Amino acid sequence: MSEDTGSNAGGNPLAAQSGDTLVMWGALLVVASWVVFETIAEEYFISTTSIAVALLLVVVPRIDSAAISSLAKPAAFAKVFGYLLVAAGLSEIVGDIRNNIFDAGGSTIIGALVAYAGYALTFMGARKIEV
Repeated sequence: MSEDTGSNAGGNPLAAQSGDTLVMWGALLVVASWVVFETIAEEYFISTTSIAVALLLVVVPRIDSAAISSLAKPAAFAKVFGYLLVAAGLSEIVGDIRNNIFDAGGSTIIGALVAYAGYALTFMGARKIEV
């Protein structure tokens, strides 16, 4: 077998994405799960910590201000808050297992899986960022 060392290793589209991009998409999935499955459908609960960190990851890097850019390097911000979102996500997963969330029904499970996918993408992106 030959190893593919290109930017799209093994045909994996995620391998070609930057860490910042993966963190942002993961945070957007968490926010989308919150909007659709908690705010609108009232089926799946996401903690306030997860929502706040995900919104920070989506909004703060897009603010074009000298005060924001002087706080820290954008890569360091994405890595630290990405790992913070992953920690909050692990707490969510443990709570969901403890509360038997998977016995609730279809849309609750879909909401949980969308949020879990967001946490996984955020983890993959945060690991990929080099500070």
